[in-house]
Amino acid sequence: MKKIIMVVLLLLGIACAGGGYYIFYLKPQQDAEAAAAMMEANKEPPPPPVKEEKAPPPKPEVTDFYVSPAKLGVREYPQYEAFVESVVYRGDKLHILEKKNGWGRISPYYVYEEGGEEVAEWVPMEALLEVAPTITKEERVETVSSYIEESDDFKLHFEMFVQKTDQLLKEKTCVPEDFEETSGWIRSLTFEQRDVYFVYCGGIKQANKVYLDVQSGEIFYR
Repeated sequence: MKKIIMVVLLLLGIACAGGGYYIFYLKPQQDAEAAAAMMEANKEPPPPPVKEEKAPPPKPEVTDFYVSPAKLGVREYPQYEAFVESVVYRGDKLHILEKKNGWGRISPYYVYEEGGEEVAEWVPMEALLEVAPTITKEERVETVSSYIEESDDFKLHFEMFVQKTDQLLKEKTCVPEDFEETSGWIRSLTFEQRDVYFVYCGGIKQANKVYLDVQSGEIFYR
């Protein structure tokens, strides 16, 4: 009988030990693993890395501009009161070397006498365009005719004067100032049997004299 009781007690002890192992060691471990697995399953995936957008490179500064008004004075200082050294015309392309107080410098600095002030050629930026202006045929005729409107017999030979003046300008044989200095085309007295007019381009020597026969449209030199 004692042996049976001892066996029963032994089995009970083993069962209690096994239960204690399960309750106090194995089950907590299983619960922890299950909880970890659940947390891992419910864990949100990390957000994709945010790509930093590179700032676009700065646009290069615009340095080439075009004259907007029909005629624009070029001054030796960046102010309207300064002396006008020359003139540029609508559509002329200018390269700006420096910007200062709303003015653009289009030439190097010059010193004309020792110890004198530096001067340069300046134009107002407000009179310039970044894109070449569209010049209609009518505008071109008006512009060209303004250079030669004091020509001899201007109204009589208007179309021929405008056509040939424009040709000489586009060929760069002459510049607008050439026509303005002579007040346009001058009637020649050398050719008595022909309707010939002339203008000086690039100087006042005979070699600079450009002749135009308004009847044939011929441009010639002597």
